[in-house]
Amino acid sequence: MWSRRRPKPPRRLRPELDDHQLARTLTHLEAQIAAQGDNLAQSNDRGALTYPIEQVLRDAGDDWDRRMHRLLVLSAVPEASVLARQWRKRVRAGADALLLQAFADLHRARSTGTALPIDDTVRLCRHAAALAPPDPAPWVAMLGCLRMQRAPGAAVQPVWDAVKERDRWNREAHREMLRYVSPEECGSSALTVQFLDSVTVAAPPGAPVAALGLTHSLSVYRRALSSGGITALTAHRHWNQPHERALVDQALAAWPQPGFLTHAAAPADLNLLAYVLTKAARPRDAWPVFEAISAVATVWPWELDGDPLQQVQEAHGRAFRAQHRHSR
Repeated sequence: MWSRRRPKPPRRLRPELDDHQLARTLTHLEAQIAAQGDNLAQSNDRGALTYPIEQVLRDAGDDWDRRMHRLLVLSAVPEASVLARQWRKRVRAGADALLLQAFADLHRARSTGTALPIDDTVRLCRHAAALAPPDPAPWVAMLGCLRMQRAPGAAVQPVWDAVKERDRWNREAHREMLRYVSPEECGSSALTVQFLDSVTVAAPPGAPVAALGLTHSLSVYRRALSSGGITALTAHRHWNQPHERALVDQALAAWPQPGFLTHAAAPADLNLLAYVLTKAARPRDAWPVFEAISAVATVWPWELDGDPLQQVQEAHGRAFRAQHRHSR
């Protein structure tokens, strides 16, 4: 019988998701950085600061999906650029140090709106690619640089091909391309649909790109909300359109099942699904998704409506109450 006791909602945001080794690394880094304070950039104990990063990336081996997740999370640490520079001074021929620098530069440019030294960052990527030929990460970072440049398709295509050659269903690369082919950037609605169809037809069930269609659907919904007028007032109907409802239903039927989504960012995709079900006014359907998420709450997409932790906790509560009413 279903329990009437309400499971605890997420208490904090977890960029590491359910990667426990990465969580320990972040905790260690936070303590080390706090101890160094303003002297971080001048620290002579570079190994103590960067070794945990080296280890967690090394331990991922050739699990490109896991490595990519760890690189993206580590590059978002506020001191990532400083740490990467220290690491590069200590290990001059290390691909991972170069990649941390490249992804940190990309993250800083996107999150703060500052200019990206694109030529320098691309050089870092090419150097890393030469040092680690099988690794798709340098090419994913290059794809990010080209996207920020609004580069023509002729420049993007060979980089995109290089990623797919190394990691066919690389989640981050597909997310970069989805934005690149959007009408807001260098593509169109027709090109976006064509791109999504090509991925949907070929990708195996539960692939790391499983959430690509739902990510696009959310962007269409958000575009309608931001349009103002009657379009914004009727934006909620988006989730009742046959195609969109089928997309959500298919995800709901499969994603929360144990063992279906196994890629590193699976909890982030489940957060996306829980958010969409909340926006679609389907709180009871969202409950099994919250159960699958457990305590792993993400910033995006909850931040779209305000404080992300508050938003996910409130949605968790609505889903619990809806399930409780249904079970009585």
